[in-house]
Amino acid sequence: MTTPEFEVREDPATFRFTFDQFEQMVEDGMFQDVWNRVELLDGRIVEMAPGSDQHGKTSAELIYLIAAGLRAAGLNAAFGVRTDGTVRIGEYSAPEPDVFVVRNFSGRTYAEASDVALLVEVSISTRADDLKIKMPMYARAGVPEAWLVEPEARLVRIFRDPRPDGSWGHESVVTEGVVAPLFSDRVRVDLAELF
Repeated sequence: MTTPEFEVREDPATFRFTFDQFEQMVEDGMFQDVWNRVELLDGRIVEMAPGSDQHGKTSAELIYLIAAGLRAAGLNAAFGVRTDGTVRIGEYSAPEPDVFVVRNFSGRTYAEASDVALLVEVSISTRADDLKIKMPMYARAGVPEAWLVEPEARLVRIFRDPRPDGSWGHESVVTEGVVAPLFSDRVRVDLAELF
């Protein structure tokens, strides 16, 4: 009698959660102990790194500077600044960017990628994942612009011209002066104030 041979799969099949399943799990209290620290990325439920004091201060300063710019430019009726909110991207992703600017909408619970004018990730301990996972996801979703703010390095990486393959047509690094988003050059973030 011979022993049957079994094929060993190197990459076992994985289950991907949909946005609706994830939302139901949240409503059912499955993430009660870690709520506000989980997000759905390409069908995977991922625990976010705890926010440090520097992360919180940088995020708060970004919100202040962007909101002030929107008011000064007279754009606060059309756009709003959000923090730690959910952006629904397709059926399988619900990231929670640190700061984002959306066109004001009504009748829905969550912002969608098509509402977003600017996404900002404040990156201290998450830089590798932000570059490898989030920036390509934002590009595939057609978000027009994303910033990766690195307070320890005192720089902002700007990603523009999103491509369906997850790449960006334009990437630049700013270490001094002022950065302004594509949707309005009157909304200005002075790096000297930010850092």
